[in-house]
Parts: sequence; structure tokens; C-alpha cells
Amino acid sequence: MEPFKIDSGEQKRYWREGDGAHRAWQVGPGYFADSERALLAAAALPATARLLEIGCGEGANLEHLGAAAGSAGVDFSHDKLVLAHRELPGLGFFRADATALPFPDGAFAAVLIRDLLHHVGDRQAVLGEAARVLGPGGSIAVIEPNRLSPLVMAQAALVPAERGALRSDAARLHAELAAAGLVDIVIDRAQPLPAARVLTHPALGLRALGRSRTAGWLFRAVDAVAARLMPGATWLYLVGRARRKAAW
Repeated sequence: MEPFKIDSGEQKRYWREGDGAHRAWQVGPGYFADSERALLAAAALPATARLLEIGCGEGANLEHLGAAAGSAGVDFSHDKLVLAHRELPGLGFFRADATALPFPDGAFAAVLIRDLLHHVGDRQAVLGEAARVLGPGGSIAVIEPNRLSPLVMAQAALVPAERGALRSDAARLHAELAAAGLVDIVIDRAQPLPAARVLTHPALGLRALGRSRTAGWLFRAVDAVAARLMPGATWLYLVGRARRKAAW
């Protein structure tokens, strides 16, 4: 049973506007952008596949992945999609509900869903649509915050629109992927306690810190220590990977 319901109106109000500063922070240059590339590499999506990102925002993830021709992104926010299209004019961007995608069955070879499930009321419907548009044998990666992470707990306490992250854990994500009919499910963890995510955030006005070589060295050292000391169950991100059966 859910501890609370997702307020879709609150989510849409909070996430409606495009955020160019946040996108620039994600794509770099700088240590944080390097960590973003590493996180997306862990999703292990095929580089040449026709990829769909559900909840693409301003398109930073697709840029890091070097999305191939024919790839696309969907989001509910018109403003975010305008930014994404401006930066990645060779890809297709569509305004759509994640539970009713405007694509035929099996249209894509790979699907990415990042930081989306905890913002929607019907997580299973989103995964069902993802599985529907995924071609036979295709790959899916779902990256979600881990509710056991200290950073996730802090963010949920401070930002009401992020409290849905307290619904995400490894067991639930595994069960949801299985319920969507996906197979070969693996749930990994990433980013034990990423100080750069907090200290270089645009809201603090310290983005330039992330571009400093000295700060980058320190962030790498902190990440290495955290990887040894933080239990895996408390790392920031869950990275779920699965595939569609070769035939339903």
C-alpha cells in the first residue's frame, strides 16, 4: 500500500518549465557531467539502437548516450521539449502521456526511463507502455532514486514534488519490470554518496566548482571513499536493466 498518493497537478506545476541551467549542468563540461555519463553508461543500452526516452526533459540523457538517428524523446512539458529539440534537432521529440505513447508496437530497439516512475501515479502503466513499444529482444533501462539513500531522504524532506522517490526500492522495481513481461532483469546500484551532485547544483550558484580540476580530484576521492564505506543498499541510484522476450 502506498504511503501517499502522487498529486499529478503538483507534479506538472513543478516540472512544467524548461531549465536550461540544469541542462547545461548535466551535459558539462565538469565533474558532474562526467558522473552523468558514467551513470548512463551503466544502463548498458546498445549505442546504435533506435532509442526512446520516456520522460526526456531537456534531452541531456539522450545527448550523453549519443542517441542514434531515429531515436526520440517524449515528455509532458512543452517548454522542456523546445529546449531538447533546439539542442538535438536530429532527434524526434513528442509531447505525450507516458501511459499512452504515440508509437506502434515494437517501434524501438531500446527504451530509457530515468527519474520518472516516482513522479507518476500508475508506475505499472508506464512500464507496460514501455514494454509495448519495445521490439522483440529489445533492451530497457530504468534509473530510479533509491529510497534508502540519505540524499533521497533529504531531498524528499525538502521538496514535496520529490517525495514519490520514497516509493522506489530495488525489490519493487524488480517486481514491476517482471509484471510488465520483461525478462533477464538485473538491478544494480550507482553513486554511493555523490557530493558533486549537491555541491555543484545550479541552485547553489557553485556550478563553476564542478569545472575545477582540483575539485574534480577531490570529488573522485570522496566517491571512492564512499564506495568503500556506504552499504550498497543505500547508494543513490537503482539501475534496472531488462529486455523484452524475443516473442510474446
